[in-house]
Amino acid sequence: MPPTGACSSDPEVPGSERAPQIPVKTAADAREVLADLLAASPHHTAEVLVDAQIAVTELVSNASRHAGGMTGFDAYLEANDTRLVINVEDSDPRHPVGEPLALRDPTAQGGRGWAMVLTLADDSAIHRSPTGGKRIRITFALQPADSSTM
Repeated sequence: MPPTGACSSDPEVPGSERAPQIPVKTAADAREVLADLLAASPHHTAEVLVDAQIAVTELVSNASRHAGGMTGFDAYLEANDTRLVINVEDSDPRHPVGEPLALRDPTAQGGRGWAMVLTLADDSAIHRSPTGGKRIRITFALQPADSSTM
């Protein structure tokens, strides 16, 4: 079954609502979902959109490259549009590896994608799924777009 965005509340986050989303099969699909989601919110900046799109591209690409593809995708704004939450699931229980210092070492073999995600996202968590894989959740803080000019 292809991963899709859900349209219901997140049971883990009271008051959160999801907008209907397109089925997400590729990193491009995930980036489109984020663009549509943030375009509807007054609490975002272009920087958050770019950072979230780079991070989701890495997560979707890593799920494809290292875990046989995504088994789930979800993105939504928490209550009051204060945070963007992105979940990417795959069937591999292994956690991604990489340290932010790998971004500074041009000779390092790999490890840059996960390091980039950790650098760009405000928060991250990895949860084991009941089916044996994992769900990676990353979040980005949102603020009113015009607050950056104050």
